[in-house]
Amino acid sequence: MADRRKKSEEKEKLMEEVLYKNRTYDSNEASEEIELVINEKERELKEAKNHTTEAYDTLKSADLAMDELNRILKKQQKELESLSNEMKKTNNIDPSLMDMERLEADLRKDYGSDFSLEEEIKEEKKIIDTESIFDDIYNTITSKIMGQKDALKQMVIAFRRPYVMGEEEGKAKNVILVCGPNGSGRHEAITQMAHSLNEKGVFKSPDVYTIDMSRYNSGSQEQIFLQDLYEALEGEGSVICFEHFETGFPSFLRMIDSLATTGSVVLNKRYVLTKGVLVENQTGLVKDAVDSLSAKGKYLIFITSQKASKVQDAFGADFMYHVLDTVTLKALDEESVKAIIKNQATALEEKARDNLKININVSDEIQKWIESHYDKTQGADGITSMYYDFYVSLSHAVLGEDIEDDGAILEIKNDIPTLVVKETEYTLPRSKNSEEEIASVNEELDEIVGLEMVKSYIRSLQSHISMQQKRREQGMKTAEISKHMIFTGNPCTGKTTIARLISRYMKAIGALSQGQLVEVTRADLVAQYVGQTAPLTMSVIKSALGGVLFIDEAYSLYRGKDDSFGLECIDTLVKAMEDNREDLIVILAGYKKEMAGFLESNSGLKSRFPNYIDFPDYTGEELRKIACLQAKGKGYEIDESVYEELEAYFNEVQSINAMEAGNGRLARNLVEDAILKQSERIVGKDDAHMSLLIKEDFDFTIKVQPPKQKEETTLEDLLKLANK
Repeated sequence: MADRRKKSEEKEKLMEEVLYKNRTYDSNEASEEIELVINEKERELKEAKNHTTEAYDTLKSADLAMDELNRILKKQQKELESLSNEMKKTNNIDPSLMDMERLEADLRKDYGSDFSLEEEIKEEKKIIDTESIFDDIYNTITSKIMGQKDALKQMVIAFRRPYVMGEEEGKAKNVILVCGPNGSGRHEAITQMAHSLNEKGVFKSPDVYTIDMSRYNSGSQEQIFLQDLYEALEGEGSVICFEHFETGFPSFLRMIDSLATTGSVVLNKRYVLTKGVLVENQTGLVKDAVDSLSAKGKYLIFITSQKASKVQDAFGADFMYHVLDTVTLKALDEESVKAIIKNQATALEEKARDNLKININVSDEIQKWIESHYDKTQGADGITSMYYDFYVSLSHAVLGEDIEDDGAILEIKNDIPTLVVKETEYTLPRSKNSEEEIASVNEELDEIVGLEMVKSYIRSLQSHISMQQKRREQGMKTAEISKHMIFTGNPCTGKTTIARLISRYMKAIGALSQGQLVEVTRADLVAQYVGQTAPLTMSVIKSALGGVLFIDEAYSLYRGKDDSFGLECIDTLVKAMEDNREDLIVILAGYKKEMAGFLESNSGLKSRFPNYIDFPDYTGEELRKIACLQAKGKGYEIDESVYEELEAYFNEVQSINAMEAGNGRLARNLVEDAILKQSERIVGKDDAHMSLLIKEDFDFTIKVQPPKQKEETTLEDLLKLANK
C-alpha cells in the first residue's frame, strides 16, 4: 500500500508540473484537443515564476531536466499542491489516474528521447540510500580482502564522499590517493569497490581503467598518452587509476595534475575524433574539434607504494590540497596471510572439482609450506601465483592421465608440493626448482672452454644475491647491488653464450623474475625518424623486463654529438635502467677501445655499469677443444693425431689477427671446411670411416692478414677511464 501511494505521489507531482507548463494532451476517447485552462490567480503565479518556465523550455538533456524538476519540486511544493487541487476542481482531471506511459512519452518530447522516468526515479533512490549501500559494500569487500579493514573503511568513505558533499559539474567526483606496499591488495580493493557499486546500480559499469604513467616516457608519445586518457575519460567506467606516476614524463604529469585540480586539461594541439581515435588536426578550424579533456565526474585514483608525503614531489602542494581522501593499506600480518592461504586452498579445491572433475584435498602441510615459501614482497599476489601454478600443474596431470579422484591429496614430498593419488605422485611446480636450475647452469659453465675468470665472477654473485633474496622473502630490507655489466673482447669469445647463462642463473637465484635473454643491436633500438626512437627503445626494454637485455656492439649507439637519435636512445636506456633496476639486467658488449669512448657519451652510463668483464682471446689449445666440441655436435670426431697441428695453426692465426679472423669463428669455419673435404675424400668408398676427420681433411694454410692498425686497450685502462 505504501509503495502504491508513493508511486501515485510521484506520478501526481510529475503530472502537476506538466500541467503547470500548459501542455495539450491527446484524449483516447475523442480526437479533439482539450486545452487545460488556468485561472487568473494561477496565471499570476506563472508570470511570477516566468524564469523557471523559460528554463524548462530549453531543457533537452534528461539529466538537466531532472535537476531542474527536482529544484522546482522543492521550492514550489506548496504552490503546486494548491494548483493541483484547484485543477482537480475546475477540470475534473485526476493526475493519479493518468497513464504512466503517456506521461513518460510527453516528458520525452520535452526532455529528449533518452529520458527514462524509471531511471530518474532510480537515480533519486541512489542518493537517498547511499548510507545503506556503502555499508553493504564494506561488509562484502572485507570478506574478500583480508587484513585491511581500516583501509577498506577509508576507501568506502572516499567513494561515498561525493554523494554526501555533492560535486562540482565538470570536475572529478573525487581525487583519491591509495598507498601501500606491493601485494597489499591496492588494485583488488579498487576493483571490488567498482564491481560492488555496479551491482548496486550506482555505477553504470564495473570497469576500472588503469593508466601506467611509466609507459609514456617522452614527448613523442603525447598522442598515444592522450588517446589512452581520452578513452578512459569517455568510457562508461567511473574509476581511472594512475600508477607509476613517480617516473612519469613531466609534461604528462602536468596534464594529470590539471585534471585533478581543475577538472580539465587544455591540450597543446587541436585534435579531431576519427573512428574513436584522436588524430591531430592539420586543416585549421573543424567541427567538433577536441582541444580539452574533462574529468566528467570520474573518480581519479593515484596508486603508489611510497608514502603520501613523497607524492608531493611528483605533483606539488596544490595537487595534495585537492586529494580529499588518502587510503593506506598495510603489509599483510601473519593472521591475514594464513586466512588468504586457507581461502585460496578452498578455491583451488572448488576449481579442481568443478572444472577438472577431480576431488582433491589441500593438506595443512601444503598451506604451511606456502606460508614459508611465498614471496613476501608480492604479498597476496605471491600466494595467488603459487596456487595458480598448482592449478595449471593439476590440469596437466588430469589431461595427461586418467586420474582417479578417490583420495587425491596435495602434500609435501622432499620439500616439493606433490599430488598423491593412491601410490602415484605428480609434482606440482611448473618449472625446475632453484637448486636444480643452478646445478644445470653450473654444469653448462663447466663445459665451456676457457673463460675461467668469467665463470668465477658469475659464481661469486650467487652468495650475495641468494642472501638478499632470503631477506626479501622475510620482508626485510635488502642491499641491492647494480647487476648491469659491460663485456669487452673480440668477436666470438663467448660473450653471448655467457649472457644467456647469466639470464638463467639470475632467474634461478631469484635476482630476475623471468630469465629471458633479448639480444639486440643499434638497428633494433634507434629509429630513422624524429620521435620514433624513444618508443622503439622502450618497446625493446619492456620485452626484456625480468631478464637480460644484451646490446651487441653497443658503442654504435653513439656516433658523435650530432647523433641525436643515438643520444635519445641512450637517455631512454639510462632512465629505464633506473626505473627497473630490480628486475632488469643490461649487458653492453663490444671492443675495449670503442666501449671506453661510448661510456663518455652519457655521464649516467659510468655509474650504472660497475661490472666490467673482459673476454680474452682463446689460446690454441682452447680453440682445439672448441673444434672438437664443434665436430662432436655435428656427429663427427677429430682424430687425435691432428691435435698438435691444430693447436699450432690456431696459435699462429690468433697472433696475426684474432680480432677479425680468430676465436670461435676460426674453429667453426675450420671444422665445416674439413667436413666438406672429408665428403669428397670418402665418396664412393664403402669401407671408409664416415665420422672421422683426419689430417688430410684440414687446410692449415695461413690466409689472414694483420690488421692495418692494431690498438691495445687493457681492462685496467678501461676501468681508469670509467672512474674519471
